Amino acid sequence: MLTKFDEFFCHQIVSTFEHVDTSDRQWNERFWFAAHDNSGEILIDAGIGKYANRNVMDGYGGIAVDGKRQYTVRVSRELWPDLDDLKIGPLSYEIMEPLKKIHICLEENEVGISFDLEFEGSMSPVEEEPTLRYFRGVAINHTCRYFQFGHVSGKVSVEGKDYQIKKETWWAQRDHSWGLRLIGVPPPGAWWYRPESGVPESGLQPFPRPKGIFSHYLGMQFKDWGAVLNFTERPDGTNSVHGKVCYPYGDTRRPVPITDVQHQFEFHPGTRTFRSVELVITTKDGVKREVSVKPLNVYYARTGGYLGGYKGWAHGKWMGPYAIDGEMLDISDQKVVEEVSGGADDTMCEYRCGDDIGYSVWEPLVIGELPKYGFE
Repeated sequence: MLTKFDEFFCHQIVSTFEHVDTSDRQWNERFWFAAHDNSGEILIDAGIGKYANRNVMDGYGGIAVDGKRQYTVRVSRELWPDLDDLKIGPLSYEIMEPLKKIHICLEENEVGISFDLEFEGSMSPVEEEPTLRYFRGVAINHTCRYFQFGHVSGKVSVEGKDYQIKKETWWAQRDHSWGLRLIGVPPPGAWWYRPESGVPESGLQPFPRPKGIFSHYLGMQFKDWGAVLNFTERPDGTNSVHGKVCYPYGDTRRPVPITDVQHQFEFHPGTRTFRSVELVITTKDGVKREVSVKPLNVYYARTGGYLGGYKGWAHGKWMGPYAIDGEMLDISDQKVVEEVSGGADDTMCEYRCGDDIGYSVWEPLVIGELPKYGFE
C-alpha cells in the first residue's frame, strides 16, 4: 500500500512506508508538545503516538490552569487504513514547514477545552544522541529524538474563557522520537505497572524493580540561548549527563555538548515534588552557567497515557476502532496528585541565569528508595 510519504525522495529501505523494518510491537513514533504563557497561569500539553505494529494511533490534549485544575482529552483510533493522517477525533497535528512550523488543534469536545495553535521554532532542532539499552540481551529502548524550542500563536479555550495567544508572551517546546520503547500494558513486575492498565502478557519472567530512580529531562529556553539535557543520578552516586546548549536561528554558533551538571534540590515537605533547584551546568568549551529554577505550573501527563497510564489508557494500547475519554481533576488536592503523579509530571518552570530569564518544561522522575533525599 502506498502512502503520501512515498511521493517524497526519502526511502531508506526497499519497501514502502506502510510498515516499519521490524515486527517488534514496541516500535512507536511519537511527538510531544507543551506551550505556556510565561506567567505560568496556563500550561498546554499534548502528544500523538503511532504504533505501526499494534494498529493504533492515540493521543491526548490537556490544559493545567494555575496549578489547581487539570483538563485532559484522550483519543485513540485504529491506524489502518489512514496511516498518514495525524488526526484522531478532535485532535490533529499538521506539519506546515518541516523542522520549523507545525499546527496543532484540539477541537471542541465534551471536556470543554480546545486550542488552535501554530508553533514556530525559534532555534534549530537539537538532535539528541541515540539511546540503546539492553536488558537480558534484549533491546528495550532503542530510540532517537530531536527537541525544539519556539513560540506559539493562536487561541485556547478553557473554563468558559477564550485566550488569544501571542508569540511574545507564549513560549513552547516539542520533541519527536521514534524507535523501540516499552509501551502498552506494562510487563509483569514493572515498577510503572498499574492494575487499571490491563492484564500483562502471561508467561514472561517478571520485570525487576529498581531500588530508586533519580532522573530528569528538561529544556530551558532563554532569549539568546537554550539548553536541552537529561541527567541521572544512580543509587551508587555516579551520574550520567546528556545534552546540548543551543542558539537561535541566525546565530552561527553550533550546539555545544553539556559535560557536567551539579544540582541542589529542595522538595516540598512530605512529597517528591521539588520547590526549587540550583544548577551548575558545564559545557565542553569550559563555560559554567549557574541557573536557579522555580516551578510555576504542572501538567500530570500520566493522564495522557504515560508510564502505566490512567483509567485504563496506556500508550499503544488497543482501545477499539475509536475511543475518546477525559476529565477535569482538582490538582490542588494532594490525594489526586498522588494518584496521577510519578509518570511524566510536565513542570513548567522559570529559569534565571544571571540577567537572563527563561522558561520551559522539566520532567522529573523521582521514584523508589533514594536515601540521599530522604525517600524510602
